[in-house]
Amino acid sequence: MPPPNPGNSTKLPTKSAVYLGAAGLEKAPLGRSSDTERRFSWSFRGVVTTASYDTRDIRSFFDQCASTGSAEQHGHAQRLLEYRLRLVRSLARPQPTDVLLDVGCGNGHHLLALGPEVARSVGIDISPGMIESARASLRSFPSKGNLTFEVDNAEELSGVADQSVDLAICIGAFEHMLDKRSVLASIYRVLKFGGRFFCLTPRADYIWYRTIAPLLGVATKHLSSDRMVTHNEFFALLDEAGFYRTRSAPWTFIPKGDMPAAAALLLTILDAIGRRARLNSFRGGLSVCAWKGAKPT
Repeated sequence: MPPPNPGNSTKLPTKSAVYLGAAGLEKAPLGRSSDTERRFSWSFRGVVTTASYDTRDIRSFFDQCASTGSAEQHGHAQRLLEYRLRLVRSLARPQPTDVLLDVGCGNGHHLLALGPEVARSVGIDISPGMIESARASLRSFPSKGNLTFEVDNAEELSGVADQSVDLAICIGAFEHMLDKRSVLASIYRVLKFGGRFFCLTPRADYIWYRTIAPLLGVATKHLSSDRMVTHNEFFALLDEAGFYRTRSAPWTFIPKGDMPAAAALLLTILDAIGRRARLNSFRGGLSVCAWKGAKPT
């Protein structure tokens, strides 16, 4: 399948055009469910939401995911991996001379695939369990000299030097990060002038999250602190962090593992309609590549 249309290349809107109040991206923890509610959730209400209040909760959640193998839940694993990699290559265009940083790398499968295409790559994740899983895969990887995985917090990136990265990617992790402003500020700090940031994330204005799931009463959050953003919200955050232009495009994201089979079929049909009619809210995913400006003269 050919790479998707890269979408619009545009300057970011000004803060006066689209602005997020500080409360807009704060975590909103939910109360812990009773055992009865949790059993009910498994049967009728999508995923069971885990209460999450701080980074320790998030670390524990993903350590548990790592201990069970963190299998792909939303479709055929290899096809989905190849699709996401096509999106990275289409919008971000990794170069052989690039230093690549994977923020929220999970078990490392995206970085292991992209590593041979760049000069050096580093994956960071808040979960020691995920990093150990990535390192285990790396040990059997034929070309591993330029690949490393480290435990680090995306909000700080304390182990990454200023202006040392050409390309930072974040795939399927941004929605789980508590302080999105701090994450983007840290990524901006470690990027070289002219470097770029690529992100794949579910979009908050996806018809499933915005309309269908609330009507059906289906739970969609894995962590109570999960916070997805709309296209405009993401642009405002990037503008606030200092990024000066973006390319963006919708992508097919259907969280099949989080919903009844009938809902997954409906969303597959809506995605096909969305592709033809260019209705981005039917597509599920938001892909963005943003650039850090050139060094001031």
